Amino acid sequence: MNDRRRTLKLIGVSLLVTTVLSAQVPSRFLTGEKLTYSVWLNFVRIGSSETTIKDIVVVDGSPTYHVMSVTETGLIFDKIYKIRDQIESWIDVQGLYSRRFTKSLREGKYRKDYAVVFDYVNSRAITNQDTLKISGRIHDALSVIYCVRAEQLKIGRIIKLNNFDNNKFKLFNVVIHKIAPIAVPAGEFKCFVLEPYLEEGKLFKNQTRLTLYISADTLRLPVMIESDANFGKMVFKLEKRQLQ
Repeated sequence: MNDRRRTLKLIGVSLLVTTVLSAQVPSRFLTGEKLTYSVWLNFVRIGSSETTIKDIVVVDGSPTYHVMSVTETGLIFDKIYKIRDQIESWIDVQGLYSRRFTKSLREGKYRKDYAVVFDYVNSRAITNQDTLKISGRIHDALSVIYCVRAEQLKIGRIIKLNNFDNNKFKLFNVVIHKIAPIAVPAGEFKCFVLEPYLEEGKLFKNQTRLTLYISADTLRLPVMIESDANFGKMVFKLEKRQLQ
């Protein structure tokens, strides 16, 4: 085989491998997508938050979206109640459920570090505190949002999901109430209005209600997130979307 034929064959093999790998990793979401939010508490802007799809990495033999969310208060509110939170999720590309989750919370004097790996082969969750049995696919605080973004949304539909955090399981529903116009710094959007809820009890500690506003377009952007809690209303408003 001469050099030219050998080179063409190598190029052909390379293209075939690239095609196969691309087929195994569907591009539902783009790596480098960065969503920037302003954070408001009772109509006062207190800080900012960024959620970024860092890259695609392999966890337990499966490609995952490595997603990081960082939330910080601004200089003025730092003097009142300083927040430096970072959470990360490794979300299965194919099924959009969680394979790994970590969080580092720094809120005033409160400190929390937590990590969990979901071992689906042996049906267990391995945390930095304990090992627990699991059943089915599990979601965390970030994977829930990306899973919902990929769903076929329509008014009246109820999506059932299994959430795991702080060594506790919560089966909850996400109901799609309506489509409504929403204005945020990033622009005006028609949005699906979604509400996660438990059939009994609260979804999260100190939280009475959570509402998600997902854009009714092909991007399915989380345009706004409202959290009604005992201390007031916290709102995340989309400032911009970037591709890094």
